[in-house]
Amino acid sequence: MSKRSTILILSSILASNTSGMALYTYLPRYLEYIGTNISLIPLIISIFALTSVLFPPIMGKVSDKIQNRFIFGLIGAVGLLISFLLLLFIKVLWIINLILFFYGFSTASGGLIFVLYAEIVENDKRFISLYNAMIALGWFIGAFLCGIYVDLYGISNIFYFFLTFSILNLIFVLFIKEDRTLILKHSDIASNISDEKDIINLTNEPVPISKSIYPALFFRNFGVRPVLSIIAIFMALHLSTDAEIGFLVGINPLIQFFLILIVGEFLIKDDNIKPLMVIGYLLSAISILGYILSTDFLGFLFYQIIISLSYSLFWTTTQVYITKNTNPANKGRYVGYSNASFFLGSFAGAFFYSNLINYFSNYYMAMYFMIIFPAMASLTILLGFNKKEKNEGLSRSSKTDINAG
Repeated sequence: MSKRSTILILSSILASNTSGMALYTYLPRYLEYIGTNISLIPLIISIFALTSVLFPPIMGKVSDKIQNRFIFGLIGAVGLLISFLLLLFIKVLWIINLILFFYGFSTASGGLIFVLYAEIVENDKRFISLYNAMIALGWFIGAFLCGIYVDLYGISNIFYFFLTFSILNLIFVLFIKEDRTLILKHSDIASNISDEKDIINLTNEPVPISKSIYPALFFRNFGVRPVLSIIAIFMALHLSTDAEIGFLVGINPLIQFFLILIVGEFLIKDDNIKPLMVIGYLLSAISILGYILSTDFLGFLFYQIIISLSYSLFWTTTQVYITKNTNPANKGRYVGYSNASFFLGSFAGAFFYSNLINYFSNYYMAMYFMIIFPAMASLTILLGFNKKEKNEGLSRSSKTDINAG
């Protein structure tokens, strides 16, 4: 394992998610500031999700075939920097939408750094958990620090904040080294690979991952993400400062930072992947109800803790499950499928939620309908996740023989 590249990837993820969470949290406020119709804001925010549906499966499959993840990470880092530079000067809404689409493309490309990281750490669940924990820490730093920044300098200047961390991200990415020969040497499939044709054959060979994880990810984000995309606006109805809002938005990833490490180190076992997913999705449904009932700082704080526990359970277990069921010849593709399912739910849910707001003219009435979907995610895993299929997948993916097909 390359310690240098591991540290650089974790540093890059911290920087990129600091700017990413700040953008996700405060872009709705900025759009409201420039006069955007409130019912359009969830749809605009969902542009990120749309690009994350379209590009990860394609990029993942291409990276599997060419056996290069670093180039996608570099494209992503450069793209993020360009996006924030453009947003610094552009104030026209339709152009902002185009820039956000490009930002989403860049985020999707940069997301393949996770595949490289999983390969470098040889799918170790503790290091996979550490990766997710750094994402969560970046979310906390981004939401909290940007809240303080907005209080000091105003919402109109937020893109300077984003730009600073995107520069740091690019610096870290530039020094990451991808040693593909070493990665394949440490993989169980290394003895089966002699040339590029073997890689392509292995890439196209299916891995028996339980298909229930994809609709579950879709349903969860369909219900939860549209609500979270404008949670800062809900909180502003009851709280007096942006620092309070930034703290509350950031507290769930801060708690996730610790919970993800605990889940990865102590909870994830072969026989409890399914219950952890079921509980995680169910807690997401409870959290939406909690947001409806909350009217003060402590109420929002409690349900932010619940949503952080939810994410720590279902997302960490899903990622560990996928990485352990795949190998360097197909890992990018299956990670891409899970990301596409996750973000397709975000995009479709934002469209649905926007229409509910228009119909009811009330945020909270629309939120009651969104509770249904994470509950459906929990039910999907409960009924559809096949433990036997999962264990067979672990065995087959680690002993792939290209001559068998």
